[in-house]
Amino acid sequence: MRLIYILAILTFIGMAALWGGWYGLYRRKLAAVLAAACILVGGVLLLLAVLPGNSFYGTTVTAEPTAGKNVALTFDDGPYPPYTDELLAVLQQRQVKATFFMVAANARQHPELMAQIAAQGHEVALHALQHRDFLKLTPAQQQSDVAAGKELLEKLSGQQITLMRPPHGFRDWSVMATLRQNGLTAVNWSVIPRDWTNPGSEVIVQRVMEQVQPGAIILLHDGDSPKYAASRQQTVQAVPVIIDKLRAAGYNFVTVSELMHKGE
Repeated sequence: MRLIYILAILTFIGMAALWGGWYGLYRRKLAAVLAAACILVGGVLLLLAVLPGNSFYGTTVTAEPTAGKNVALTFDDGPYPPYTDELLAVLQQRQVKATFFMVAANARQHPELMAQIAAQGHEVALHALQHRDFLKLTPAQQQSDVAAGKELLEKLSGQQITLMRPPHGFRDWSVMATLRQNGLTAVNWSVIPRDWTNPGSEVIVQRVMEQVQPGAIILLHDGDSPKYAASRQQTVQAVPVIIDKLRAAGYNFVTVSELMHKGE
């Protein structure tokens, strides 16, 4: 079921109610209440689709609170040189394994980075073939994107792809059905420092430390899809500080799949 259709139906009902009340087909108070109810229901359904921390439309992993003091660093929108290269150097130096949610079209342009990510033992996961809002795509478009993206990442990385983070984290029943059909688990996050806004590396570190809890999934970005213009240098600068501070606080770093396993 597609959320966009439900929103369109609710909009039609609300407008029809207001029209009927205006022309005296029924009481204006009743018309206003019905229109308000349509707006409320539509707003709630839309919020549930765009807010990361719920499973209303289907099981979405956002954290594993029972996994102890383990956390997962995740990076979206790459690969995107030179920032993915620089982050890989930081992670290798700190001996940390992370999960990269890749835009498969980017990976196709940078197979050498894909090989490096896999060789260093990081987990490769799907973000999309192309970075588009899946709520606006037809089920056929969703299926085409996900299937092609998964196949491409598996070919380039040599890993079986089992996790996907939909672009922006947006999902409805249709998106979740597409993921299930392709054997993928939806993953969002519990820590969001909004590093893509480039607020300063110190701010990124501060936001992570304020939000982190045992079993957290931390959202960071090594890429800038679909614009391919913004710098990710602040993220590169923040990551070693985040690692050092979290380790000092007793946290261990694992991939998302490992975190899910520890939470079982």
